[in-house]
Amino acid sequence: MLWIIVSAFIVAILSTYLGYKRLLYIDQVTPRNLSITLLGVVFLFLVLQWLHRVGYFPEAIAGAVMANVYASLFGFFLGAAIQQFQQKREYGEIIYVNRSFWTDIFPNLVALGIILFGIQRTALLSDLPFTPIRVTSGLSIIAVGAYSFTIRLVPEIREKGLILLDRKISWENFFTYSWYSEGVIEIEYKLNDTIRSFKTMIPDEDELFVEKILSEKIAEKLENDEFDEYEELD
Repeated sequence: MLWIIVSAFIVAILSTYLGYKRLLYIDQVTPRNLSITLLGVVFLFLVLQWLHRVGYFPEAIAGAVMANVYASLFGFFLGAAIQQFQQKREYGEIIYVNRSFWTDIFPNLVALGIILFGIQRTALLSDLPFTPIRVTSGLSIIAVGAYSFTIRLVPEIREKGLILLDRKISWENFFTYSWYSEGVIEIEYKLNDTIRSFKTMIPDEDELFVEKILSEKIAEKLENDEFDEYEELD
């Protein structure tokens, strides 16, 4: 069992590093990619199950593989959660976010429920014996819950830019905004040399405040661009 614990620990550290480096963002997960990934996981599971039945995949090895898979999930989501917390702190205080029960309180309750379920899965609060699979699976669920705490369903307007789910958009990459429809604003921004946009709902009582903030940022950007052009002429 010692080698299982050591391997799971190493895998968790490597996965934490990869998760912190943010090799994958939410907007990169498409229905096609998700479907292919799920099919691949199911196919791999069926192959391993068949190998186990014919005696080429003993229970000890199967337990070690599962423990390392859970450890990799734990590390990935933990690293992503840490990076997301730091990202929010670096972007300063929140200037505006559309707060409501469904966008603020309910997601946090779900995240808390996930964490509590993860703690229960580790057998920490029960009489069940500790095993590498129980511990790593519980920790992976806890890490998912911690990551969920860092994600808002609505964009955050912060001092140094916007936070859109798990993406940060600096004010330098913010282009413009327009009212897509009544109560729905569309914001355009630059990401990886590509112009993108997103839409979000704004309550009627907050429309003027949000419009004032975004208009000021556009004016500041125009002033900076004019100043840069003037320096180039000199």
